[in-house]
Amino acid sequence: MKKFFLIALLITNLCFCQNNEDNAFETNYKLLLENLTNQNWQKSQDLAKKLLDITEPIDSMQIQKEVIRYMYIYSTAGLLNEKQLTQKEALKKVLFLKSKQMIMPSHLFNNNCYVNCTNLKDDEPNTFFTGVNNTQGTQIFSFEYVQIANGIKESVTELEGKYIQLRGQLNEITVEGNLLPRFKLKFINGDYKIKSR
Repeated sequence: MKKFFLIALLITNLCFCQNNEDNAFETNYKLLLENLTNQNWQKSQDLAKKLLDITEPIDSMQIQKEVIRYMYIYSTAGLLNEKQLTQKEALKKVLFLKSKQMIMPSHLFNNNCYVNCTNLKDDEPNTFFTGVNNTQGTQIFSFEYVQIANGIKESVTELEGKYIQLRGQLNEITVEGNLLPRFKLKFINGDYKIKSR
């Protein structure tokens, strides 16, 4: 999950400096990163919601809100997986994000991996699949499908071993699994960036 914070650190350098609202954002954002790193899910969820309240009305903070929306879902998934929320409660908390644009963390493309990595969905052309877990890979948080609007240009061989950063509009969100409850997220109008690291 450390790759997740590569995007997060980029955002920290984007825009804060001028007023109290910027300072409040920066302070709370750093706290959010710390709590996500330490897997303090309730605190992470509270901070992500607070940051969304700050950023949603501000047009110039589009990138920030796209990343924080995902952080909110991720922290809610942590609470769901640890059974601090029921499936119904978890779904209710995140439904307001349906149809919103999000930026997901970069994951390593590995066509034979399903733990914190990205590969291609066999039966859906131009769709990336990511299995998202906690840092240790012991808990399943979500199965994520991102349909790429302009198609995936590279072959599996060309993608293998590269980090893939995905972005898309959340089209469907459900909860599945009783023993290991997790979100199933489907994104449309997606795009992607390939990073060597």
